[in-house]
Amino acid sequence: MILIAALVGAGLGGLAMLMMFHAGMLAERSGTAVFLCAIALFYPIFAAQEADTGNLALHLIIFIGFATLARFGFQRGTHLLAGGLIGHGILDFGLHVIGAPGPVWWPAMCGAFDIAAGVSLVRLVQTGKATT
Repeated sequence: MILIAALVGAGLGGLAMLMMFHAGMLAERSGTAVFLCAIALFYPIFAAQEADTGNLALHLIIFIGFATLARFGFQRGTHLLAGGLIGHGILDFGLHVIGAPGPVWWPAMCGAFDIAAGVSLVRLVQTGKATT
């Protein structure tokens, strides 16, 4: 189940960036910054749903970190936003190992999604199809 979740996530992450590109959403950085914030919001939502205040506090702090990175990426460059996506994907896989709020398959799906989206964004910037 975890492998399938990761494969689905990777496919959807690449597809999301492709759709954002074709919609013109990568012509400037705000769409990608919002995208990074939205991705980072899921774990606090899962922690709140489970009514786990310790996990909620931890994941709110992590969310604030990624939201801050999204702000600086919006101001300074798309590479920071792509790095934030890839970094969040790595965090997801780490959370899979130690445990995370939410469905058991979520960290693998989200991690693969984030990494595929981040790598796709890097490639779009390298080819001049997304703003730097």
